[in-house]
Formats: sequence, C-alpha cells, structure tokens
Amino acid sequence: MPFSYYSRLTRAQQAIYRKSDEITEIRLPRPAALHPSVRALTTALATEDRAQVQRATERLIRDLTDALGVPPVQVEVLAARPHAKWGELHGLYTVERGQAPTIQLWMRTAKQRRVVAFRTYLRTLLHEVGHHLDYALLRLRDSYHTQGFYQRESSLFHQLLAEPRAPSPSVEAWFRRTPDERLARLAATPGQVAGLLGERPERGLARRPAPDAWAPVEIVCHLRDIEESFAARVAAILAMDEPALPETGPAERWARERQYLRQDAALALVHFRRRRGESLEALIGLSPSDWQRGGEHPARGRLSIDMLVALMAWHDDNHLEQLTRAVEGRP
Repeated sequence: MPFSYYSRLTRAQQAIYRKSDEITEIRLPRPAALHPSVRALTTALATEDRAQVQRATERLIRDLTDALGVPPVQVEVLAARPHAKWGELHGLYTVERGQAPTIQLWMRTAKQRRVVAFRTYLRTLLHEVGHHLDYALLRLRDSYHTQGFYQRESSLFHQLLAEPRAPSPSVEAWFRRTPDERLARLAATPGQVAGLLGERPERGLARRPAPDAWAPVEIVCHLRDIEESFAARVAAILAMDEPALPETGPAERWARERQYLRQDAALALVHFRRRRGESLEALIGLSPSDWQRGGEHPARGRLSIDMLVALMAWHDDNHLEQLTRAVEGRP
C-alpha cells in the first residue's frame, strides 16, 4: 500500500512511484570486495577526524558506484549540520542541471554535537546513494521515498555490513536455562518489538515482504494473541491438577479470521506489552514446585510451567528474527 503522500502526486509521478516501489533489492556483484572500504570507514569515524571520514566515505562511494557500473557522485562530509532548519537529518542528495550530483553528510548530531554512530552514518550514506541510484541505475525520472526505496537501502546495508549473526538458542537450549534467564527473555521482548517498529508508518507495517510471509503488524498481533493463550494455560495449571491444555489452532487461520492486516500495530503492541506484564507478574515468585506443575497438551503431551516458559522464550526469539526481516522487507 503506498504511503499517504501518493494521493497528492500527479498521474505521471504516481507511475514513477509505483515503478520504484516494485524494485525491492539491489544486488552487488561481489559484496565482499567492498568490505575493506566499510572497515576503513568504521575506523575513520572512530577517530572523529573529518578529513579521514571524508576520504573513507569517498572510497566507499567510489567502490560502490564502480561495482554497480554507474557514474560517480561527489561527496562532502561536514563536521556538523550546516543549517538549523534542516532538523536532525544527517545527509542530503542534490542534483542540479549542468552540475555533478552531490551528497552532503554531516558527522555530528545537531543538538548534542556527538559523532554519529557508524550504523547511522552508513544508513544515511546508503539512503542518499539510493537517490543517486534511482536516477543513474534504475533510470527513474524522480526519486521518491517508497517502501521499495527503503528495502533497496536495507539490501545494500546488509550486503555491506555482512555481520555474522549468532543463531538464536534452540528450544532444547532454553529448556536447559534457568527460570530467571527465561523470564529475562520474556521481559525484554516488548521493548525489542517497539524498537524494531520504530516510527514506521502504519501502512508500511501492513505490507508483507512476500505473499507467504507475514507483515510486521501480523507478527505483533500474533505475539499479542499467543500471549493470551499462554497466560490462560499457566492460570489453568496453577488452579487445577493436571488440566487439559487446549490447542491454539493454526496461526495463519488466526491472522486471516482476526484480520491482522487491518489492525493497528502500535495498539497491538500496547496490548501485548500489558499481557506480557501480567504473565510475568504471575510467574515471578513461583516456588520450584509450582514450576513443575503441568497439564496435558493434545499434541505435545505433558507440559509443565517450566517447559511452557522455555517454549515462549524460544517463540519470542523466532518472531523477533521474523520481525527484523519483515521491517527490512525481507521474507
């Protein structure tokens, strides 16, 4: 679904917008060849020396445009934001008739005058380079902030960063961890979800990265609803001896029947945070014998509270990884 300003564009501009939105990735031929330039930029930013950051930025942009076979773009690194009216932006791309396209970046925050974090700087650089690529590589007649634009930016970011991500603990690993470690996992999840959603527009959060992959809002709604089922199981186990524990049903059916795509992600997060807080309140202070109380699940057999909390910690890990991919436009 297009962003809200789409309706204010002319038909010709809307056609450009749609074309931009359809392109979700820019693949580098050999990303590893650019990693030395990325490391050099990391080192330069750590020195807080503008001249070194300028040289490292020029090198990375040159390597990037060469790799994609597009004309170069000039870059100017400023120590700080040049005009107060530009707010907290950290970069600007300009292209004027008869002049070479230029990217301006400033390496310090406007209010606190601190050097911008490396990831923020690289994101900003790739954002401005993305405008250049819209013209020089994709041959668009204008450059709009579309969902596709942000996905292309993210695709370049992850290819250049190429950080090996530590795999999340397996469910077996969570079974071996202490109750306190599992509760800490559950307590951290709402804040991590909020951080991933950030201030993204609701329409963007309702867009699936692929037809068979959930949109961010669907993931948050699922976390909210599964928390209700989790709390009901724990309450039943504490209130009765070996109760029957109901199945939750297929997650896709919930998403369809409860119309997750039409819900508000921010409101779903509010309810998830509240329900998770209630769950933690019920779990904290349980005795060791309470942790071993259980009930009979039709598919999994006997499940103790100890096992349920381990499963929920593992479940959180899985959906946080899924949400990370979804907000970046990756299935």
